[in-house]
Amino acid sequence: MMKLLILNEKKSQAEKFADYLGGMSGDFEGNQYDIVYAAGHLLQLKSPNEMVDKSLVEKYSDWKNLDNFPWNATDINWQKYVSPGKEKYIKNIRNAIPGHDVIVIATDNDPSGEGDVLGWEIAEYLGWNKAIWRIRFKGDDSANYVIDALHKPEKANLSTQDTQGMLVKGKSRQKFDFLTGLEESRIATNLARQEGFYNKGKAISIGRLQTYITCLVDSQNKARTNYVKKPFYEVRYKDANGNVFKRNYQEGDSWRFDNELSAKKDLNDYSTDQIVIDSTEDKRKQPPKLVNLADLGKIFQSKYTTDQITSTYQKMYDDKIVSYPRTEDNAITIDDFNELLPYADKIARVVGIDPELLTHREPRKKFIIKSEDHGANRPTKLVPKSIEEVTSKYGECGKDIYLQLAKSYLAMLAEDYVYTQIKAHLANHSEFISTINVPKEQNYKLIFDDESLKEDKAEVTKSFSDEANPLVYQGSNTPPAKPTLTFILNNLDKWNLGTGATKMQTISKLQAIGNENKKVIPQIKVTKGIFHVTGTGALVACLAKDTYLSSGKITKRLQDILNEIKDDPAKQDMVYSVAAKTIEHDKAIMIKNAPLLKQDDQVNKLAGDLKAIERFSGIFVKNNETVNPPITIFDGHKTNSEEQQKALAGEKITYLSNKFGKEEKHIAYLAEQTYKNKKTGKEVTRISWKVEFPQDTDHVEGIYLPLNQKIKFKKEYGQHAFTEEEIITLLAGKELSFEATDKQGKSYTATGKLAEQEFKEGQRKVKFWGFKPNSRPVDTSVYEVITYKDGKEYHFKKIYRNHRWTPEELKKIAAGKKQIVAFNGQKGTYRLEIKPNPKKKFKGKTFFGFDEKFVK
Repeated sequence: MMKLLILNEKKSQAEKFADYLGGMSGDFEGNQYDIVYAAGHLLQLKSPNEMVDKSLVEKYSDWKNLDNFPWNATDINWQKYVSPGKEKYIKNIRNAIPGHDVIVIATDNDPSGEGDVLGWEIAEYLGWNKAIWRIRFKGDDSANYVIDALHKPEKANLSTQDTQGMLVKGKSRQKFDFLTGLEESRIATNLARQEGFYNKGKAISIGRLQTYITCLVDSQNKARTNYVKKPFYEVRYKDANGNVFKRNYQEGDSWRFDNELSAKKDLNDYSTDQIVIDSTEDKRKQPPKLVNLADLGKIFQSKYTTDQITSTYQKMYDDKIVSYPRTEDNAITIDDFNELLPYADKIARVVGIDPELLTHREPRKKFIIKSEDHGANRPTKLVPKSIEEVTSKYGECGKDIYLQLAKSYLAMLAEDYVYTQIKAHLANHSEFISTINVPKEQNYKLIFDDESLKEDKAEVTKSFSDEANPLVYQGSNTPPAKPTLTFILNNLDKWNLGTGATKMQTISKLQAIGNENKKVIPQIKVTKGIFHVTGTGALVACLAKDTYLSSGKITKRLQDILNEIKDDPAKQDMVYSVAAKTIEHDKAIMIKNAPLLKQDDQVNKLAGDLKAIERFSGIFVKNNETVNPPITIFDGHKTNSEEQQKALAGEKITYLSNKFGKEEKHIAYLAEQTYKNKKTGKEVTRISWKVEFPQDTDHVEGIYLPLNQKIKFKKEYGQHAFTEEEIITLLAGKELSFEATDKQGKSYTATGKLAEQEFKEGQRKVKFWGFKPNSRPVDTSVYEVITYKDGKEYHFKKIYRNHRWTPEELKKIAAGKKQIVAFNGQKGTYRLEIKPNPKKKFKGKTFFGFDEKFVK
């Protein structure tokens, strides 16, 4: 008998396991077990300078010396630390370890190996020296899959982890992305700063998939901007049903003209002609393969953001009504097919599809795979009672996801789409030909129309009529496609870049949408469905143009290498060589591209978006090192060249600053300043401006006794200057009353005490201490005061639309109930349905009001 510690990837997965096995702790076939869980990756790689020998720390800390790149990957020990905010999860797992014989890694079975890395790195960090079992189960985590996986674990230990193919694949991918992403980001940041672009003071982010997307968006929009329409004119024929007959154009053909007049003259040689049918053939088209998350993005690109789709899908997956999101598959195993088939009719009824259409209940080859992977995105056998139930729990986005996912699955149980392909030519002008596809039996298209996944939607075609008439057709060279979400995703599909979920998550990150991307500087944005680069994106696109990371080829090459490493883990060092060659190539390209930043139209157009920090540089006399402080001091003063030279020489500069309408004399000088890095929590030292402010005569400083905290506050309020005695009262946290004057010059009694408050200065919130008056008492002769159902007190006028509220009506208002009230108007009595709304808004202000509508 052994004691197992089952490690899940996240809480929701642990709860599923507990449900399948009978609790968070218990007995599984004679072995005791406990379940613990992580919250995604709990660990991350340290900074490169923290993972090398002491003699190399300076080199790996230096961003500015481009000769340091590429790094020697063998210098790095690849140590990790606990990610900020994840300490409690590591602590819980560490506390659960004693007494166990085996750690069972039961994380997601990602095709990239990420789930393996996530579990193994925790065991390694905690110094686990006993057995490790890796179990692999299908993405929907059903009880049968989990129990079956526990019966056939992959057994190993930390000393043999370098033989685990999927783990080594995941680690190799992580190392490649760390090396290329971090090094190329530093190279790009340094080069951009040399050219005067400081990207809001933050590093420029370069990465394999994200840089490909940013460069694709930029190049496509530039192609659209540079597109010059070149019209052409030619004679074509069209029948009464809109079917067009045309000739096959070869460069130089004399019947295509660059002006309309010549084409009109040519039209005189043609007249109405009979249509001759050459062939008629019925053809069939099987249903499309199942959709993935990226396909859902294409379908809903004008309705929901990528983050809405991925986050909503994740919630639905956590509740087990849809399958695993991060899959590469677009087909399923025969076992999955047979398992879900009995629920097909039920799913069909939920999404409004007639089960009578589901007549093809034998699996087609294209839908069946042999691998034991996650299988395509699809609904599960946990079928909701109704689509309304889905809507109420996951919103409109969840409803739409379930509808499309279910219809995509159901389509494969329908018959093939049948159409008639007809080829024809004109009797007297046989060079004019046409081929059309006329729908005959819609079948699966009545359930799921795969045209929604295409950029150019096919039009419904009718059969040929008997004759066709000539016309002058105006065409032009094909304009570049708009970079819509569908365009981006289809380009990623061409290179097989990432799973559907990875594509969507990367596009969300590039737009800085979603909770996990709040601190990201966006590189792309969407306007009316079309993607554009931001200022940061323009920098990336210009610098990274023609680099390997801007091309899908490097990801394709990396995927091939990673699969080779998975099959033979001894080849894992191959990834170092590929990373080094990639960085060496891309560094040379970025060095060549950097001088073009100032010439790039898109960069110049979006320079304001970058809010670049202007800097000057020179030798600072006090440390004899080159420094590059900002030209503008943080109090708003923009230094001139004379002031900058004085500061570099260690002298103080004096200037006048206007703040809040008051002119002050400030003294500034360069000095060593220490800041705390918000991301790492570590202190950073640099040469920057230090300012000596004049003595503040408008504020008073003291210890605020309730918090034992030193504060500063304005020494007057409402044109009343606080006395020494009043200041003592305020600092004691006590309430104070005094005669004040409002903006209209009227006197009133102000009662209140000190409080920490905030105001907005541009986009920045500024906190300050000051006197805060109590809310003025409600005039109960004018207002009703009620305690609403939320427990809060509100007030509103006693008379509303010339109607005085009755006691009974007030009771219903306090309870938040609708009621019909009769009002007297100029044209007689009318009735309104009144519903209380404590968050009614008018001109940006919130108040207690009423939503109303007329009733008969």
